[in-house]
Amino acid sequence: MGLFDWLKPAPPIDAVTTTAIERAVDIVEPLIRVVGHYRTRLASPTQQALDYCARIAERIPGPFEISRHAFGNDPLVHALFGSADDIETMLASSDSLRQQGPPIDGDGYCALLGMRHREKSGFGVALTGEVLRLDVPQKTLYFSDHTLAEPSPDLDAARGRLRAALFDGLLKGFAAHVADVRAERAQLSISHSMARVQERQTLGPESHTRRLDELGLRLRASADALRPEALLETLADCLAAPDDFLRVDPVAVSVDRNGVITGVGDDNTENTLHFMELTARDKRRWVVILAHIRREDIRRATERIEAARRYIVI
Repeated sequence: MGLFDWLKPAPPIDAVTTTAIERAVDIVEPLIRVVGHYRTRLASPTQQALDYCARIAERIPGPFEISRHAFGNDPLVHALFGSADDIETMLASSDSLRQQGPPIDGDGYCALLGMRHREKSGFGVALTGEVLRLDVPQKTLYFSDHTLAEPSPDLDAARGRLRAALFDGLLKGFAAHVADVRAERAQLSISHSMARVQERQTLGPESHTRRLDELGLRLRASADALRPEALLETLADCLAAPDDFLRVDPVAVSVDRNGVITGVGDDNTENTLHFMELTARDKRRWVVILAHIRREDIRRATERIEAARRYIVI
C-alpha cells in the first residue's frame, strides 16, 4: 500500500451492511451513534457476522416434511415426535403459523423447527444372542418444546429469514452481556455506598479502606466498559468473532424404532439420526431443522383441535 493510499476515502458501505449496522446499534446501545466513525468501525465486523450467519443458515438441514404421513415413514420425524397427534397439536397451536395466515400460493410453508434434545435413563428388554435379558440399562432419546418460527413460502425465503433471525439472535446475546455489565455496575454502586458508610461509622479501619478501594476500582472499570467508545469496540470484536455468542454443532445418534439409543451415530446406518444443535450465549441448546408443512396438514390439524375443543365444551 502506497503513501497516498492512506489518503483515499473509505469505500462506501453497501445498503445491506448499513441496515445491519443500524440494527446492531439499536439492539445493543443507541448511544454508540455519538461516536462519529461508528459505521466505518462496524462495517467489516458486521459483514463478517452476516457471512457467519449465512453459513449457519445453510448448514441447517432440511426441509423435511412434517406430517402424519412422514411420522410413519421418516425415521427422523418419527424420533422427533412422540406421536402423529403431537405433530397436529404443534401445527394447530403455532403462533407463527396463525399470524402468517394461509399461504397465498404454493402448497404450504417452509419454517424453522426448533426443539429440546432430551435423554431419559431407564431399564428395558434386550436380546443378546438367543438370551432375552430383562432390566437392561437403557437411554431413550426424545424431544420436547417443539417451536415453529419464520414460516416462509419457499426454501430460499426461509433461509433468508433464518439468516436475519440468527443475526438478531447474535445481537441479543451481546445485548444480554451488556445488560449483565449494567446490573453488575448497579450492584457495585450499592456496595460501594455501603462500604463508605461503614468506613465512616468505624473510623476507617484498614480492612474497610481496602474494600472501598477495591469496589472503587471495579466500579470505574465497569463504567469505562459502558462508555459508547468502549461498547463500540467490544461490539466490533463480538461481530468479528461471533462463535462465543452463536454456533451450531452437528449431532449424530443411532436409535431403534422405540427411541432407545443404540449408538453414537458412527455406524452410519438408516437408524442414525443427523441434526444440528444451535447454541446461543445462554448455552441452552436447540435442535433445529427446516420443516416443510403442507397447507392441507395445517387445515386438518386446526379442524381436529377445534373439534376436540367443541367436544370438551359441550
